[in-house]
Amino acid sequence: MSLPRAAHGRRKAPQLDLAALDGWDRDQLFVALDSGPHGLTSAEAMARSAEYGANTIRFHRARSPWLMLIREFVALFPLLLLAAAVLAFIADTLSPGEGYQLIGIALLGVVILNALVSFVQNYRVEKLMLSFLDYIPKEVALLRDDERALRDAVDVVPGDILFVQEGDKISADGVFLAGERLLVDESILTGESEPVDKIALEERVLDTSRARSGATVMRGNGRILVVATGRSTGLGAISDLSRRVEHDLTPMQLELRDFVRKITWLALGIGGFFFVAGHLIGNPFWTNLIFAIGIIVANVPEGLLPTVTLALTQSSVRMGRRNALVKQILSVETLGSTTVICTDKTGTLTRNRLHVESLFLGLETLDDLSHVAADPAVDLHAVLEVMALCNDAIVSDATDSGVAQFHGDPTETALATFVEARGGYLAWRERFARIGGQPFDAETKLMSVISRTPDGAMQMTVKGAPGMVIERCHELLVDGRWRHITSDDRARLREQADRYARQGLRVLALASRTVDGKDESIEKLRLIALVALVDPPRPEVPAAVAACDSAGIRIVVMSGDKGETVAYIARRLGIVRNPRIIEGTELEELTSDALAAALRDEEVVFARIAPEQKLDIVDALKAMGEVVAMTGDGVNDAPALKRADIGVAMGKRGTDVAKEASDIILLDDNFATIVEAVKEGRAVYENIRKFITYILTSNIPEILPFVAYVLLPIPLPITVVQILAIDLITDIMPAIGLGNEPPEDDVMRRPPRRRDEHLVSARTFLRSYAIIGPLEALLAFAVFFAVLADGGWRWGAELAYDAPLYLQAAGAFLATIIFCQVGNVMACRSARLSSLPHLLRLNAWIAGGIAVEVLFVAAITELPWLHRLFSANPLPAWVWALLITAPLVVFSVEELRKWLVRRGAHWFAA
Repeated sequence: MSLPRAAHGRRKAPQLDLAALDGWDRDQLFVALDSGPHGLTSAEAMARSAEYGANTIRFHRARSPWLMLIREFVALFPLLLLAAAVLAFIADTLSPGEGYQLIGIALLGVVILNALVSFVQNYRVEKLMLSFLDYIPKEVALLRDDERALRDAVDVVPGDILFVQEGDKISADGVFLAGERLLVDESILTGESEPVDKIALEERVLDTSRARSGATVMRGNGRILVVATGRSTGLGAISDLSRRVEHDLTPMQLELRDFVRKITWLALGIGGFFFVAGHLIGNPFWTNLIFAIGIIVANVPEGLLPTVTLALTQSSVRMGRRNALVKQILSVETLGSTTVICTDKTGTLTRNRLHVESLFLGLETLDDLSHVAADPAVDLHAVLEVMALCNDAIVSDATDSGVAQFHGDPTETALATFVEARGGYLAWRERFARIGGQPFDAETKLMSVISRTPDGAMQMTVKGAPGMVIERCHELLVDGRWRHITSDDRARLREQADRYARQGLRVLALASRTVDGKDESIEKLRLIALVALVDPPRPEVPAAVAACDSAGIRIVVMSGDKGETVAYIARRLGIVRNPRIIEGTELEELTSDALAAALRDEEVVFARIAPEQKLDIVDALKAMGEVVAMTGDGVNDAPALKRADIGVAMGKRGTDVAKEASDIILLDDNFATIVEAVKEGRAVYENIRKFITYILTSNIPEILPFVAYVLLPIPLPITVVQILAIDLITDIMPAIGLGNEPPEDDVMRRPPRRRDEHLVSARTFLRSYAIIGPLEALLAFAVFFAVLADGGWRWGAELAYDAPLYLQAAGAFLATIIFCQVGNVMACRSARLSSLPHLLRLNAWIAGGIAVEVLFVAAITELPWLHRLFSANPLPAWVWALLITAPLVVFSVEELRKWLVRRGAHWFAA
């Protein structure tokens, strides 16, 4: 009974919380919504649309392109480079013609180029995310003005009557007023793998009569009274939660920030120290300031930013070839530092497709069904007959492999697939003429089909819940013969059905009987078998789980599915042995400390949990110091995907919402791909550490010449332009090459690095600033003074900056550093193991970089027009002989250092 039409529009009709409607009847709903069984008029709908807004759900907060571009310049490292550029321009003003202007321009170019590259990538991702505007269908059928009409889904308002049918996505929260054989997939919202049977509202609102926005109708049709739209729906609540969740900085961002702070304070400290030292020994103020700026600029690794960007980009490309699409390049390294993977079950660990797992036939359990068809002692004739005939699955086109595909109810498609592999689904159905029966009923939990057999007899085939079917049977198939079913038989059948259910399997009973006359009652049946179905694990996942175990990565399963099913899959995959199941109701009662204690249990799995509870689990793990990767595919996974250190969405079955919230998308929905991505992430972290170690090394031979020049009566061994040449010309390609080194053999046999382990540690600075760096400086000074001595220079003598001898000596100093870096890059190709095997292993970037270094030295020393710019002159043959030995010396010393580390001298570790 509805309100009189005159009542419409006289008061505000509220949006109702679908979850709070327990016990409401039809009249209460119509009164509360100021609606009726004839729906709304167009005028009423327009007024409500103006009041409540469009029926849309935005999962992505649009960002201004200008703000996105500005943010690229205000990160700590770009700010450091910009500060160095400003200092360079100040130095050029104070001392023109020394090359400071060139270094300032180069630094600005590095910052601008990297900002533009990063902005373009992020803007493309932003445009892609804005294409995922909402998770609501475009067009729906509504009852408007007492007539069925097609309308845009954004026009749906509370009080509308919405028509749905098979294949439709429900566009708002509501209650089913009418329905026929309704089966609805709510997995994207609840994580429940099995579709839910829905019935029309009768006396009171029940969960089975609720219609949730975002769910999909898999079978049947119905009419829905809309109670909430847009952000007021359950789906809207998830979208709000997802938008409120903030993403923490990635481990790589934290590490780079830490490194920039260290290098900034180091540069300022050294520059300030020698500014004061120069003042104490009587040098003019402006001279001291210029050299302090030179030391600061020399300490800034100008090539780090482009090298890190290129290394991460190349790694992202390699991951893309392995079906892992990286949305943010910093996510590559984050996945490599992962200590815990929180994963949904349905569609991630499993195929999201039911599969016949076991049969209980003739009071015997048949688990190895792959060999049953070939066993002449096992007769599946009666089983296949019921599976094929009592089935509404529809055959779709065959795949490229010739295997038929089915669609419809997941249980029925699983049975049809089982029959197809054992004689052909259509072959069975073509032999029988279907003439009647009863569709599946949610109350009786049975389905029956009456068919005419090839010999003209009438036969009924039945499938349904074991408890309902067993009670209707009077005979049982045992050893290929029918016999009377006893009370003991019934007890064994019920016990087996319960055992299957406890294992998390879905159980059906199969039966049949001959139909006499017009008697179509589902009674006096002959029980054929119990069939157990499960959404099976993906075949490649067990190996991936084992790889995670060897890599020290823990897997935590958390699903909206029932506990028995979650535990069964987790055991099958080797994730747990004797799991403790924590369901959502229990999780609600746990304090933060109790949840942390539960998570310390390696055997815990989570089931029947809500989206916000997944978020609680992720937060608890992060509070415990874990680096958390979260996988998922549903709308309900979006908040946790966004909150995790790394969100991994499924590309095939994943919703647009999950993809938007994630950092990486698995294009093949393959959990095993995560393992390859972790391997790539670990490798890129190690490689970034390698090339930071490599580029830091040249800082010492770049800094010490300024120190020596201020403190000693010698010519300046290196100019700022030469420093720029090392950092932005000769070091770049080898550094990129180190960033593209393949993973070392033991990368997946080591535990994840500790959260307190830094990308650049004190030992890294020790290796670069106290061992290899000083060695390079020593060799460069030796060659520098040898050239000066060979040209007749005496200690303390003045030497003009344009004098041929000075140009030759400065060029030799620069060339020695560059050649030392050749040995350094080859030694850095392995962080712990010997690099000797790498000498014959081609790395195109490193080989190209070495070629560039040698050609650059040859060019600046032999081409007259480059002499003054790079302070160089032609070198004698004996200097070239010294240059060739420099890489061998550096490589040998580094190999000795690593040998000592492998034998326990950890103080020498980098």
